[in-house]
Amino acid sequence: MIKISERLRSLVKYINSEDKLMDVGCDHALLDIYLVQSNTIDKVVVCDVNPNALQNGINNIEKYELTNNIIPVLGYGIEKANIYHIDTVLISGLGSKNIIEILDGPNLNSIYKLILQSNNNHYELRKFLAEKGFIIYDEEVVKDGKKTYINIFAVRGEYPKVYSELEYEFGPIMSKDPVNLEYYRQLLENYEDLLFSTRSDEIRTKVKYLEQIIDSLVKANDL
Repeated sequence: MIKISERLRSLVKYINSEDKLMDVGCDHALLDIYLVQSNTIDKVVVCDVNPNALQNGINNIEKYELTNNIIPVLGYGIEKANIYHIDTVLISGLGSKNIIEILDGPNLNSIYKLILQSNNNHYELRKFLAEKGFIIYDEEVVKDGKKTYINIFAVRGEYPKVYSELEYEFGPIMSKDPVNLEYYRQLLENYEDLLFSTRSDEIRTKVKYLEQIIDSLVKANDL
């Protein structure tokens, strides 16, 4: 069994055997090999715009003798998703701006499920998802060395879900999970420093909102 990082392993639980999955920006295809070896899924399309990066993935796919299970595709974003009848897209380890650029195309209309992992600009990513008709069902903080990623699991909804500006900023789901208490404490500290230097009313509102989140999570921990 191939070994993968905890950051990649955190994504496995969002994938079901019936998903028609495309991993965009697959790099070395390590997660995809793990998914097949662990019998999580039988087939997966791996896509990368960089031919050298895709070749790294192909080399690993061949090494583990999974050419019948993992289909490598050279291309940008989800431009070829319709060819393979993809309904689930996974993008991990990229910034939100790149993720949005990858997804923002006509083929997104045929995608039902998104499994995304970003380390910045989560406000923009959540807002993009809502504008495209996706409902956020799960969020998770994932540490990887000095970097902090957030997994966002979103499913296309029958009715649009609109979140508040502060929910877009700090998460409509993860802000209710006590396991994220320390994450929000660190955020509060960062925003308090920012408030001290700017005296901004906007930052003051965010500080108060974070204080409310932390108070709620502390109470939930005490139950």
